[in-house]
Amino acid sequence: MSQVIRKQVVRAMLIGGIVGLFGVAIFLGVLQASTQLSLKKDSEVAQNESGQAEAGADSNSNSETIPTAGGTANSTMFYASQAGVFSNYQSASAFVAEHPTLQESAVVEVDGKYYVWTSVVTDENDLVFLKDPPTFKKAFSVNGDSCKEATIAEVINVLADKNTKKLNFSEATKDSTLPADWQSIGKAATTISSDSSVIRLQIFAHYKSKNACLQTKF
Repeated sequence: MSQVIRKQVVRAMLIGGIVGLFGVAIFLGVLQASTQLSLKKDSEVAQNESGQAEAGADSNSNSETIPTAGGTANSTMFYASQAGVFSNYQSASAFVAEHPTLQESAVVEVDGKYYVWTSVVTDENDLVFLKDPPTFKKAFSVNGDSCKEATIAEVINVLADKNTKKLNFSEATKDSTLPADWQSIGKAATTISSDSSVIRLQIFAHYKSKNACLQTKF
């Protein structure tokens, strides 16, 4: 009798152990599945947040305004053929005198420096470069918003107009929107050259030297 009871006890312990192990296995399986599900959700949230951040960055990048050389919306772009830059007018003038090819050039002062330019155009593809002395492109912008006289600011608009007829000084015409000396300055420029890029340069150099309100930036 005792032997039978002993066998039943052993069998019960074995069955209990197997059931216990099976329960532990189920518990561990559920725990692992729960953990993986949680990690998957966290990963999806992180990816969504990352995607939203990247989309926001792209949106900001696309809406970003690229400034012009002058740094203001009302600045007008020009391109000069530059032969050199000097710390004073005397040195710039001496440099011009040494090179016969610079006889049509002009010295333009910007922020205390003196630039020797041979032409000014509105389209950089129209620039003509010299070989002796060698010249290179110099992009710059001009803003006349601070000029008290509207006629001075209008000079920049005329110089920037690619199809303007106001750079033709063969006929004497009066225009109240331009400075009183516009015709005389223009005619003087045509005695230097018939090239519109040189005429534009000479006119700009004149009014820039007389009007500090014509803010020039590189």
